[in-house]
Amino acid sequence: MRGVRFLPLLIAAACAAPKSPSPPAQLEQRPAREAAAVDRVTLVFSASVAGLIVPCGCSPDQHGGLPRAAAYLRKLRQTEPDLLFVDAGDLLFETFARPPAQMLTQKQLKARTLAQGDVLLGAAARAVGQRDLALGAPFVGETAGGIPLLGAGVAPVPGARETLIASAGWVKVGLFAAGFEPDVAATLAARARALRDQGARIVVLLLHPRGPTAFTAAQALLPSAREARVDVVVLGRRDDPAADPNAKDPGLPPLLAVEGNGQSLLRLDVHLGDGPLTLAPTAEDRDQELKGLDARIERFRLQLAAAPQRREQLQAKIRELEDRKRALLAAPLPQPTPGTSWAQATFVPLTKELGADADAQKLVDAYDQKVTELNLAEARRQPESCPPPAPGERSFVGVNGCVKCHEEATVFWTETKHAHAYQTLVTVKKQFSLDCIQCHVTGWQQPGGVCRIDRTQAGGPGVNGRGIGRQDVQCENCHGPGSEHVKDGTGDFIQLQVPASSCIRCHEAANSPHFDDAKYRPYIVGPGHGQPLAKGEKPRPRPGGPHHE
Repeated sequence: MRGVRFLPLLIAAACAAPKSPSPPAQLEQRPAREAAAVDRVTLVFSASVAGLIVPCGCSPDQHGGLPRAAAYLRKLRQTEPDLLFVDAGDLLFETFARPPAQMLTQKQLKARTLAQGDVLLGAAARAVGQRDLALGAPFVGETAGGIPLLGAGVAPVPGARETLIASAGWVKVGLFAAGFEPDVAATLAARARALRDQGARIVVLLLHPRGPTAFTAAQALLPSAREARVDVVVLGRRDDPAADPNAKDPGLPPLLAVEGNGQSLLRLDVHLGDGPLTLAPTAEDRDQELKGLDARIERFRLQLAAAPQRREQLQAKIRELEDRKRALLAAPLPQPTPGTSWAQATFVPLTKELGADADAQKLVDAYDQKVTELNLAEARRQPESCPPPAPGERSFVGVNGCVKCHEEATVFWTETKHAHAYQTLVTVKKQFSLDCIQCHVTGWQQPGGVCRIDRTQAGGPGVNGRGIGRQDVQCENCHGPGSEHVKDGTGDFIQLQVPASSCIRCHEAANSPHFDDAKYRPYIVGPGHGQPLAKGEKPRPRPGGPHHE
């Protein structure tokens, strides 16, 4: 559930759930200034960073990156010096599987850099999820960097703890991870009880549930978490870290899921009082509800245009939704009952406006430099070219093989962004990164393509300075290897129609967060490329419409 049910939820929750202990008696004996300091605690979480140090840079509006996270936390600590930052897990690698041999060295280096990043961010703890264990438990322990590790039951990790008490000023915050144990409910009860016995005022569960859909699996465990008197559940595992959105279930206890790949941070401002911790609505929650109403209104208007015979019924629906929208805008945000325990959860997108922390940027720059050195050294030990095709297998020929018969289409292509794809890597000094190269060259690791990052220029002079060798996104990236097509000349050995699924191989959520095939395709398909030219018309890219960003 992504919306927040407002005041009725707070009232029902306070009546239905078991009460958390009142503040320790010793707080009453402290000076008023000190007692006031424990009334509010700020916690910040990341989750499912999944091997991403910074965005790839393919889109100008990408969120995330270690330098931005560090800049945000550094500024926040100026006003909230006692805040706790916690890494909910799945930090080191993007998948559960061991990286392939060619990628292993870079992936190891990246994981070590991310672990160093957690140290720089001042993490109070890091949960260990499945993605962290791609190179085994010893590697996780080796990269801890002094940060306490919390095991979620995936595998025994050297030095990992079951629970941890962290101090946020005067407040003791109990942290533990779980989700993969044989009896999860029993684990939650035992670990939460141990933390309460140690004086924890707030108990936070970093959850890594089993199951194909993490958020749904987490919701199924909320009754057990409530019985264990857990205050808040932060989901450590996202199914698709790049695409799964921020989400809230404001039940008891609240379940919070921050989007992965380091795109956002979760900020939780906790106000301590009596009773169970409830989730209070924020302006962000109201904005989300308003957006949902706007979307429904727009759908009904589209239906009205398509089915005028239903005008009366559809107009009534539109009026009803508009009335709800006006009421929501006019009403103040519901306020929690004074004296109760409550929290507001805010998702903080890591945008370029946050700036970049200098120390974190140095760490990233050092990683990029080391990646270049390692990958170039490794490339020089590899064969000059890709292996030849197997019998019956097609191979890549490069854009110079296409221009012979498709001059107009090729000239059109030179004016598109696809023809400048390699230069975008050079600009940000990532042309020797194995994470990036495959989507900026043609035929990566394929017969006739490019198999060495230092040999991308081999294979032909290109056209008008574009597509030199196998650099750039050339014709065959979309239409398939052309070796048989150049011999045959028919359409039997080439993909004439390119489905959106072909584009999404590179324009995935992490690289192109707002990719829309219908909106973007006209920039690469138009007169001279997929459409006939009128007499005297020159091939040119065609805009994608008034809503293109």
